[in-house]
Amino acid sequence: MSRMPLYKAAETEMIARIQRGDWEIGRRLPNEFQLAEEFGVSQGTMRRALISLEGMGLLNRKPGRGTLVAANSPEAASGSAQTLLPVLTDKSGALLELATFRARQETRQATAAEAEHMNTARVSVLERTLKLNSARAAMDAIAVPEALIDSLDDDAPVELAEFLEHHGISAARLSAEASAEMTDMAQSVALSVDRHTALLVIRLAAYDTSGQVIARQILRVAAPEARLGHR
Repeated sequence: MSRMPLYKAAETEMIARIQRGDWEIGRRLPNEFQLAEEFGVSQGTMRRALISLEGMGLLNRKPGRGTLVAANSPEAASGSAQTLLPVLTDKSGALLELATFRARQETRQATAAEAEHMNTARVSVLERTLKLNSARAAMDAIAVPEALIDSLDDDAPVELAEFLEHHGISAARLSAEASAEMTDMAQSVALSVDRHTALLVIRLAAYDTSGQVIARQILRVAAPEARLGHR
């Protein structure tokens, strides 16, 4: 029986860590040299394993910026809002109480993607920087057809279904996708964190009973260690 190649063994162990949650979405991994030392392989072997996981969508690698865990499993990209909810809870399981720190809203022409997915020519948009206690912790952007809601409340709940209910709209179901990215300069300033801080990105869509998209939200949450370091 042939022995499993070293890069494949490292790849298998890393996948297991991600799927078990030992390496959670948004975690910044050590550099290639440190990982190679931890797994007992050469740096070239580790690089090959990392490239393989990036191809699966499990990692997000940026030269000079680091490697982030991008998903819990190859199927996580189509996960439900319910399965992604734990990433927004504290150690006791309670939902993080994010509140509005700063907000901007507008009504504008829908982008091509918004027009296609929400069947609308114009959208109401709310963009917020959100705080957890006194620390800026997250950012969200919500778009709703203008005909459905023409003015969005800055202080409405962050959770999308509750946000819509606050405006008198009920969602029949939600869908969500999770990924990881690093802050750009504007995001770093808005969240008061270091440049290239890890962000958990959750993209949600709300649907009515006919299956029509009635709202879309992008929620970017700073890594817990970044929030703790900037209180």
